[in-house]
Amino acid sequence: MSKPLTTDPKEAVRLFREMGLVGAGGAGFPTYFKYIRPTPILLVNCEEGEPGYEADKLLLRKYADRFREVFDALREIFGFEQILIGAKEKDRPLLDPLRESHGFEIAYTPSKYGFGEERWLTQAVTGREVPGRALPATVGVTVNNVETLFNMHRALFAGEPVLDKYVNVYGEVAEPRVYCTPVGAFSVDMLGWTGINTQRSHNLMVIDGGPMMGDLVDLRTHAILKKTNGLLVVDKSLYVGDQMAFRQLPGQPVPTWDDTLPEIMTKLGLLEYLDWHPEDFLDVRDKIQRVRIYLTHTLTPIVKPSVPCVQVGEEVRRGQLVAKPLEGPIEDIATLSVAQHASIDGMVREITEEYILIEGG
Repeated sequence: MSKPLTTDPKEAVRLFREMGLVGAGGAGFPTYFKYIRPTPILLVNCEEGEPGYEADKLLLRKYADRFREVFDALREIFGFEQILIGAKEKDRPLLDPLRESHGFEIAYTPSKYGFGEERWLTQAVTGREVPGRALPATVGVTVNNVETLFNMHRALFAGEPVLDKYVNVYGEVAEPRVYCTPVGAFSVDMLGWTGINTQRSHNLMVIDGGPMMGDLVDLRTHAILKKTNGLLVVDKSLYVGDQMAFRQLPGQPVPTWDDTLPEIMTKLGLLEYLDWHPEDFLDVRDKIQRVRIYLTHTLTPIVKPSVPCVQVGEEVRRGQLVAKPLEGPIEDIATLSVAQHASIDGMVREITEEYILIEGG
């Protein structure tokens, strides 16, 4: 068994900040801030509520040994009394073998979409209701998704920053895959590797996220954030016409995988993804020749942009620090930010208030 680089809680928190960890899904909140004041329970979010999302389940199954290591390390460092994986009932056949092989504690929830997932999941799994607009930490629960824990393993056991992202690319594409790509890869480059029907491209739109809560992206500029989980390619007219049918309306039941979702997914041409379980990732890290490293990976206003520490024209190496967190006490929410790193070898071509553009040779 490997040993973590540190078992000191303060050093671990500092390491999470310096290695650039943010939530690998959802809001992209800086991970370190959740661990300044540890809670009794760590809840690992493997819900993947968006239809077509498989990357977290694939990571958990493929790298189960690493997850066992990081769970043990977090118990030692932060004193967690319980580490619990939350997943949907529909995924029990995929994940249940990990109970016996690795001793994971898994709680299954109904196969429906949970809006405000951290809060919904906390109550569904622990029975603890998060009041008002509070966070799960107020009821003694820390929530991180699977990929975030995977990045924590890299930080704690190898001192590696967040350089890569696991992204579901699916919908009207030649071959749906889960890609391993550098953080900051341009979405149009990702789709170039996947392949779309160029004769119909004017009818298609790309969503950062799944069909439930994803956002329309501008392919001229969009790049993969540390919190980007998926790129969904769909017919414009079908998506705009049916998106609201995914959402729970007043007095109506929550859409589930057993009734409403198949009907809507059929209309969108996405039905196959309700039972889509890829066996491995496609690694395209050596094929990406340009990245846009954003100085913040969330629209949450309390999270501040990182401060560039490179110059235009400078050669950088993969893993090199390119932007520092704000100076100040690590507990101060006024300096809530993380480090950013070059995810490819290349030259710094542009620095703006929002991002650093790096182009490879």
